[in-house]
Amino acid sequence: MEPASPKPSSNGYWSDSRSVRSGSEDEGGDGAFPRRRSAKSPPVGVATLPTVPDDAELKSDGEHSVFSDSAPPPARSANAIVYDANGNPVVRRRRSSSIKTKPPPGVTPTKAVDWEIPRKTFHSSIGFVTLYLKYLDPPTLGPLIKVLSGMLAFISANDALRLNIPAFAEAWEATVGFLMRESERDKVNGTVWYLVGVIFVLALYPRDVAVVSILTLSWSDTTASTIGRLWGKYTPPLPPHFPGVKWLPFAPRKSLAGFLAAAVTGFGIGVFYHWAPGTWAIIDGGVLGLIATGVVVGVGGAVVEALDLGFDDNLTLPILSGAVIWAWLAATNFLLGY
Repeated sequence: MEPASPKPSSNGYWSDSRSVRSGSEDEGGDGAFPRRRSAKSPPVGVATLPTVPDDAELKSDGEHSVFSDSAPPPARSANAIVYDANGNPVVRRRRSSSIKTKPPPGVTPTKAVDWEIPRKTFHSSIGFVTLYLKYLDPPTLGPLIKVLSGMLAFISANDALRLNIPAFAEAWEATVGFLMRESERDKVNGTVWYLVGVIFVLALYPRDVAVVSILTLSWSDTTASTIGRLWGKYTPPLPPHFPGVKWLPFAPRKSLAGFLAAAVTGFGIGVFYHWAPGTWAIIDGGVLGLIATGVVVGVGGAVVEALDLGFDDNLTLPILSGAVIWAWLAATNFLLGY
């Protein structure tokens, strides 16, 4: 039997049989639903409020209908985990210089590429500082090692706090997050590995080798990243591994453009660097020896920069590229009788 349609009453108001369910069953109900109460029309001349739709006024709980207005949820603490509608934790976002994903070579990006200008500026500046201190204190690089060791201790302590105290992490990332990548949010900051690699080569490698390897890290890595982002989509990707050596894999998304940029930059470093006279036979042998050294510095640095060994490249690049340069200089010294 269909419900009766609402009819206008004599006083001009519509009379309706729709009712509001109570929270408990009225006496005499059918046991499944509460008894309905007829809506009464107000007297003529009495103002009324607009009718609230049933779906906004009521909220069904399966058996009874309850009013939807309830007490507000309790306040959330600063460290509480927030979940979305699907039950997944909401990841906090921070200021970062590289929250975008770099497309693989050959793929045109659909969004603007983040050039990481603040990060690359800091990255490149270490090379100029190294050159300045090299000529400022010719007998030793001791002052530079002390300064960098102090920076390493400070940044490492702050990184430990950042990874263990959420409130500190928010403050730290809001301040210097523009120098970090999104991938570094939950692991050791790349600056820590950068300083470890630089201090390692300064302390253990010959002076010239250490400085050139730091310049390779500071400048070749920067140009490889910048040129790779700019023109990598127009060049083929590098092979999965070094030719003929499967246990030396190349990192994914490395492009030929970035590799060539690193090689050219390294070549310039090897040729124009002021090598200590009377130390390396191949350098003192003339222009051809200097050019050959530039090729070793450039290609060796580009290969190391492209490798994916499971470690941060800020650590592996200065150590491995320095080892290649040192091996070349030592071998030529031995062969030429120095």
